[in-house]
Amino acid sequence: MSRFPILCADGAGYAVHGRPLLSGVSVSFQAGDFAAVVGPNGSGKTTLLRLLAGVRGATSGAVLLEGRPITAFSRPEIACRLSYLPQNTWTDFDVPVADAVAMGRLPYIGAWRTMGPEDLEAVEGAMRRVGIAHLASRTLPTLSGGERQRVFIARALAQGSAIFVLDEPTSALDVGHQLDLMEVLAGLHAGGKTIVAAVHDLHLVWRFFPRAILIDRGRMTADGPARQALSGEAARAAFQVAVEGGVDGEVRFTRPTIPA
Repeated sequence: MSRFPILCADGAGYAVHGRPLLSGVSVSFQAGDFAAVVGPNGSGKTTLLRLLAGVRGATSGAVLLEGRPITAFSRPEIACRLSYLPQNTWTDFDVPVADAVAMGRLPYIGAWRTMGPEDLEAVEGAMRRVGIAHLASRTLPTLSGGERQRVFIARALAQGSAIFVLDEPTSALDVGHQLDLMEVLAGLHAGGKTIVAAVHDLHLVWRFFPRAILIDRGRMTADGPARQALSGEAARAAFQVAVEGGVDGEVRFTRPTIPA
């Protein structure tokens, strides 16, 4: 087993013009972790994921990748180790789907080399895995939001990294494709990949994720087994609802009773 986490934030914070968006977050992920980052809108989930992915630099504390400051790696070096899916994947570029997915191979082949058999298989396999092989020749602006989301998920898969940092990966998907994606992520987890995903739908977190990290007003207030974290007092305070499991195994929400 590794001596250090594969990815961690050590007292990480991020401020804009002196206004903290995230403060003092310390959280670590071992190889093979499968964790959801949850919290109310505007709580700092996206900021945390951007710091973990090296998209933004922490203004306090540090982020470590494989035991080294993430700032010590070049962007291609990070991309070979970590796939990042942002929340907003909109693009007006008239790029065919297959080419968009193939961009996931750029860290390995560079901008000017052609893809070899291994790269082509990674791209085709990723498209098959998320059910978009039939869209290969379509261009991105012609796709629905859910189809486009699956394209960028396929690009992350084609990248073949050990770590996936995903910001609201199910947000544009219908319920069937949400479940399809969760099965893909569960399969990646079973294969040893490390997955950290911001997830808005607590039903999905309750059902699929072993671990949940709660961010509330820029601070981490809970980290532990998902069902325990979601049903705790910190989650009740963050979401202003009580979260509990029903006898059918589904999560349920109730508003606290306000005294008359």
